[in-house]
Amino acid sequence: MNHIVRISPPKRIHSIDALRGFALIGIMLLHCMERFDLTLIPVVDNPFMQRVDTFVYEALYFLFAGKSYALFSLLFGLSFFMQMDSQANKGVDFTGRFVWRLALLFVFGYINGLVYMGEFFLVYALLGLLLVPFYKVPTRWLVVLAVLLFLQIPAVVSFVSLLGNDVPNRPTALVEEMNGLYEASVPVFSGGSFADVIAFNSWNGQWAKLLWGLSNFRYFQLFGLFLVGLLIGRSGIHKDEVRMVACSRKYLPYALAVFIVFYAIAYLLPCLGVEGYALRVGQTLFKTYGNLGQMMFYACGLVWLYYRGGKKVLDCLAPVGRMSVTNYMLQSMVGVIFFYGFGFDGAAHLNYLESFLFGVLFCLVQILYSNWWMKRYYYGPMEWLWRVCTWLDRVPFRRAANR
Repeated sequence: MNHIVRISPPKRIHSIDALRGFALIGIMLLHCMERFDLTLIPVVDNPFMQRVDTFVYEALYFLFAGKSYALFSLLFGLSFFMQMDSQANKGVDFTGRFVWRLALLFVFGYINGLVYMGEFFLVYALLGLLLVPFYKVPTRWLVVLAVLLFLQIPAVVSFVSLLGNDVPNRPTALVEEMNGLYEASVPVFSGGSFADVIAFNSWNGQWAKLLWGLSNFRYFQLFGLFLVGLLIGRSGIHKDEVRMVACSRKYLPYALAVFIVFYAIAYLLPCLGVEGYALRVGQTLFKTYGNLGQMMFYACGLVWLYYRGGKKVLDCLAPVGRMSVTNYMLQSMVGVIFFYGFGFDGAAHLNYLESFLFGVLFCLVQILYSNWWMKRYYYGPMEWLWRVCTWLDRVPFRRAANR
């Protein structure tokens, strides 16, 4: 039934693609500060340049850590709704194919994770399965669940217990295991061969990534963001430019207020006598709340800007977002080759400023390449492969005008 229409290139909402492109740029710049999980801290001899280097590192973390992936996660939930809704309007139940699509994403994520330990497609594939049973749950219950997930209740319990000395003020066994795996990765990533990196990441790297999400209670927030994306889709805001502008303007000050209040609390904790592991847990908790506000500030601000004069500039990011799977996997491969010991060994020789400049250069290349590619093809290479494997049928690739 309407089989060819079903797998034809979908109509795009360029403002959403631009948001996704912005998130990918932020992810790349942040990963350059982390040197793709090869955490060698650079030392700069000149005191002034050391301060500049520290500023660059802290500024990039402030701008993108916990915000870029959050925005990407929100859009993942929205994309889920848009796919399900689009097929439902054609009389097609997309549930089975969406689960199959996630299985494919799991495979892509595992392959990408063999190269770069910190990749997150595998996690998205696993958590994405939970979206399926929630697709038809009433909106009011989804709102309640999303709020509960954002509250990070396990983290709150942990923080309160540490403050009350009900548990030892030190990392848990789970955190210690995770730290041990990250420590074990350093000699492999800095001095091992490409085969050594793959061997380590085949299990230890994947497990370290999953432990990181557990120990930082990140999965609660991620799934909460999936649900918010689903709720945005249900509201139909994304289909109406006027409503997108109105909602963005309305929620922009609230997002800013949430960000300011919770970041202020996080930075005031030492003044309140919180120290040790309790301080780390508390600051992570309150910054997580603040990050949600900052992410929504970015989302609302960019959407408002897009439809109020910034379309021409932000449209340059839209092709990056349309090729998100291709670009994310390409970032992993290029970043690992550039920073790891088997490649150019950048983590051992570059400071944070130089790493940032590399990231900026690479992002500019991705923007130019993505714009060139999308003028000639309907999909990025991995997006096309994903779609072909999803439908198990032919999918148009090259644009007819360029044949």
